[in-house]
Amino acid sequence: MRPPSLPLLLLALLAGACAGGGAQAEVRPFVPIPEPVARRAPPPSAPPSAAVPSAAAASVPIPRPRPYAAALVAGQSVEGREIPVHVRGLGPDICLLLATVHGNEPAGTPILERLLAHLDDHPELLRGRRVIVMPVANPDGLAARTRANANGIDLNRNFEAPNRRDGGRYGEEALSEPEAAAVRAVVRQFRPSRVLSIHQPLRCVDWDGPARMLARDLAAVTDLPLKKLGTRPGSMGAWAEAGGLP
Repeated sequence: MRPPSLPLLLLALLAGACAGGGAQAEVRPFVPIPEPVARRAPPPSAPPSAAVPSAAAASVPIPRPRPYAAALVAGQSVEGREIPVHVRGLGPDICLLLATVHGNEPAGTPILERLLAHLDDHPELLRGRRVIVMPVANPDGLAARTRANANGIDLNRNFEAPNRRDGGRYGEEALSEPEAAAVRAVVRQFRPSRVLSIHQPLRCVDWDGPARMLARDLAAVTDLPLKKLGTRPGSMGAWAEAGGLP
């Protein structure tokens, strides 16, 4: 599967959808990213008799305003790795983007890192919006290049969905794995109106919940076909669909 482009992800941020669920679990408090330090203003204009400085010396770059930015930790993996969360913007329109739920599907991680940098460079995209980014939802699986987490559990089968199964790769019970619990905590705390989860390698734009129009718009800006795969037992999509979250 060719990784989605930044325009695809930005379309996901800007497209509208319906609201998500209520708050319950909490994410570790904000650790703000320092804002750039503004440079000192140039001195007042010199009298006419003074030497005229060169244009290069007289011009003082004005730093571009940065959007609100914060780094959080949603929890720790089985092996103790932190699960990072990045916030951009403070608007009421909230979306969540996450990648590498399966450790052997890592293409989304650098895409989301690029997206964060792009949002920092283009704060106008965040007017009225808040973007929540989880670039690595399964850090142990990423380190080991395995689909499952360090306990051998498929995180995308570990959610409390109506169609879930217990045992085996699904986990003994829903949310038995700290990584799945961390994703759920982020959704419950920030209450996004839509979620974009980047997977590989089925080469399509799939959707769960009331998101067909959003998925159609995403497919329209890529070479990926629109395809409804159906929810898997205990998947994040099945859990989201049950709660009406696109």
